[in-house]
Amino acid sequence: MGLTADTVRERTRSPLPMPGSGATQGRLDALVALGHEDLSLAKLAEPHHDAVAIGADLGHPIDTDGVWAVWAAAPPFAVVRATRSGERWRLDGTKAFCSGADLVTHALVTADDDGRDRLFAVDLDQPGVAVDDRAPAWVGPGMTDARTVSLRLDAVEAVAVGAPGAYVQRPGFWHGAIGIAAVWTGGARAVADVLERSARLDEHGLAHRGAVRAALHTATALLDDAARRIDADPSRDAERLALSVRAGVADAVDTVLHHVGRATGPGPLAFDAEHARRVADLQVFVRQHHAERDLARLGGLP
Repeated sequence: MGLTADTVRERTRSPLPMPGSGATQGRLDALVALGHEDLSLAKLAEPHHDAVAIGADLGHPIDTDGVWAVWAAAPPFAVVRATRSGERWRLDGTKAFCSGADLVTHALVTADDDGRDRLFAVDLDQPGVAVDDRAPAWVGPGMTDARTVSLRLDAVEAVAVGAPGAYVQRPGFWHGAIGIAAVWTGGARAVADVLERSARLDEHGLAHRGAVRAALHTATALLDDAARRIDADPSRDAERLALSVRAGVADAVDTVLHHVGRATGPGPLAFDAEHARRVADLQVFVRQHHAERDLARLGGLP
């Protein structure tokens, strides 16, 4: 599907329960449903809901009449620096992995503030915001509908959101990371649909479907447990919980991709455009889990 600003706006119009509000289960269920519907759409709608939660955590209410992105990736080839003049802030540099840059109205953007990472709110409808054609272009087949680009920011006006480091130091950063795992789970369910619809499975195909069902049950159980823990005490072991949930869900996603592919063969990938797109999207999206690097971080926590 080709995403439009209206489609994204429709999926951000209704607010989700806030993490730790007593209704975290409802929030995660909604994100699973978004992932099941369309991962590229979820890539644009989920950050809006995350931005609302970030704003609440950092005392910067988000104007929900717009659609917000959260652009926090900082690969070596893209650096944004913040400078201050009186009460005004200015951002200059290249911001990578800006999904939906032509479909959203505002963004929370991380930038370097004199050697410290800081979050800023940016209205994208201003001079100085443009696609950076010098940066690497998105060429892979997965998540193409999310329209991810690198943006060049030249003297872009911004508003500081929280103190330096505050964005990543709050428990809500990790609650948002669990929200991404919920989206992955929805995407895995969508990939599994082709296997669930099949009426021609032999005993080997049934075994593959059984493995997929077990993996999805595990992912769902991890999310359900996380929701209960967050509501019971939002600040307790938030990083450890998020890293554990994401590792478990990422493993479940890999299991689903593996068994669906072996059970169905090349047919759906070659002739079912919707399934092929879902597989490509999920393979890219789940790589936001940093594999052994995240496992090492988890293993090093007290």
